[in-house]
Amino acid sequence: MTAPIDSGTTATKFQFPDTPDQNRFEAVCENLRELAPVVCVDLPDGLEAWVITRYADGKRAFMDPRLVKDLRNLTDPSHGLGGARYAEDTFAVEGRHMLNSDGVEHTRLRKAVGSELSSAAIARRRPEIEQVCRDLVRDFRDEPTAELMDAYARPVPEIVMARVLGIEDDILRSAAVFSRRLGERADPAAPDMRKAYHDLVDMIVDCTRNPGDAPEGTVLSALHRAHAAKTISRRELLSTVSMLLGAGISSTAIAIGHSASTLLSSASTLRGLLDDEREAAVLVEELLRHHPPFPFSPWRFAREAVEVAGVTIPAGAVVFVLLAAVNRDPAVIADATALVPDRRDRATHLTFGYGPHFCIGAHLARTEIAVALSVLFEELPHLRLASTETQWYGLLFDRTPATLPVLTGAMS
Repeated sequence: MTAPIDSGTTATKFQFPDTPDQNRFEAVCENLRELAPVVCVDLPDGLEAWVITRYADGKRAFMDPRLVKDLRNLTDPSHGLGGARYAEDTFAVEGRHMLNSDGVEHTRLRKAVGSELSSAAIARRRPEIEQVCRDLVRDFRDEPTAELMDAYARPVPEIVMARVLGIEDDILRSAAVFSRRLGERADPAAPDMRKAYHDLVDMIVDCTRNPGDAPEGTVLSALHRAHAAKTISRRELLSTVSMLLGAGISSTAIAIGHSASTLLSSASTLRGLLDDEREAAVLVEELLRHHPPFPFSPWRFAREAVEVAGVTIPAGAVVFVLLAAVNRDPAVIADATALVPDRRDRATHLTFGYGPHFCIGAHLARTEIAVALSVLFEELPHLRLASTETQWYGLLFDRTPATLPVLTGAMS
């Protein structure tokens, strides 16, 4: 249902549904792109947001300095979130890190960890990532059934992130439980959500207290060096760890789970592409285009009125690029709704963003997904889905399959 809004613009108002049906969710995103390049939506928890639905406009929006990440750059108290809290807003509101900063501050925070998340640094970790994946598969490969999200898709990025950060596996996996809780569609001001946030902060404080505990070559060691050099504050160190936990684990887990499900539902020849590292990289890129793990880009706010495709987004508005729509824009890519495994144009998706806020964990995510899928199908060549019906939860970012039951092919 749509209706014009009385704001002096040519935008359209739309009620965005909160649905467990992924097919319906994707249809809504496709319809919004066809409806208009910019749509004003009411989200299920009452927040009004402006959504950019087409590729070229989304790419320009990622470069527009008027669309800021830092709420402190909004001068009117009623702008942005207006002092209220909304589901999935934690990384816009809490702490001080690269996801809620702009300009030179963002560059400074990004620089503190960039070397440990570079292409070269992640390539050195590839054998370790492969071993993590093999160990996890071997824990359930002799069982006739498994729940792939719990047994594999989530543990892979949790354990890998522990190694990359330099935090003990068990501690990080416990912290990830709180981090996942904060990503749920729930009131972040509710007592149980506040407790989850404070429990997470307490765990991060404890495991980052002693710089000498951080192994060399890890993100945490880099953060401690930056803190010692007084280029970041203690609060920024803690916030960066929290942000990497939240953004770096859930997105990769969703990508591994959904990609595995997609390959299990497709022709078996697709899985053969995983045997070659270069072919696997191309396939993963197409999977990320076809289904971005986060359907919406991270929070942005209009510092002033911004015109996009002839539509004026008012000052103070919440703004998202709808990745699930822009990545399938037929104006940019042929046969955009189809999964084309040998598609070679890597420039036609915005899953990792674009410009100065391009995802700093992109190299890590790509490697984890490719290795996780390759190992999974090598170790379990007879793997198949136990059900074709999957319920999804979440909306803006952590939109994920609730469960993904599989049959391993092992003899019962």
